Amino acid sequence: MVLESERLLIKDVEISEASFYFELFNDPDWVQYCNDKGLKSVEETEIYLKDMLIKNSKLNGLGFFSVILKETNEFIGLSSAIQREKLDFVDVGYGLLPRGRGKGYASEATLLMMDYVKEKFQQEKVLAFTMPGNDKSQHLLQRLGFKYVGLQTIFEGEEDCVYEYKF
Repeated sequence: MVLESERLLIKDVEISEASFYFELFNDPDWVQYCNDKGLKSVEETEIYLKDMLIKNSKLNGLGFFSVILKETNEFIGLSSAIQREKLDFVDVGYGLLPRGRGKGYASEATLLMMDYVKEKFQQEKVLAFTMPGNDKSQHLLQRLGFKYVGLQTIFEGEEDCVYEYKF
């Protein structure tokens, strides 16, 4: 899968991108607001990505995707569209390294994923989750038209802020 906007490409993750993902998954903001994967080397990240790709292959076009700047071919983050077992609708997500933040890339990537989910999966809405203290992501979702619907335990042991966008 490849999605394209004016400035970004979103494409399937590849094992050869392990050094980028090692950097992303160990970024302090990723660890704080997404999760600490505990990956201590590029080699461990390769193993993690292999597992991720196996899971993605079973999701019929959903999963985790690399976000790349078209102009420079630089990897800046990850975008996702996942159908979780507990949920009736796909949730979209993102995580960018500091060099990709504050430039509108997260909004641009999220809009691409929303359009993809709407068109390919005929969803009437999409969901997004943030940790309660992740004010920047919450503001981004609100700017994109997502509405806060409350707190819900989606991932083990913690409540997340749930947002929805109706098409």
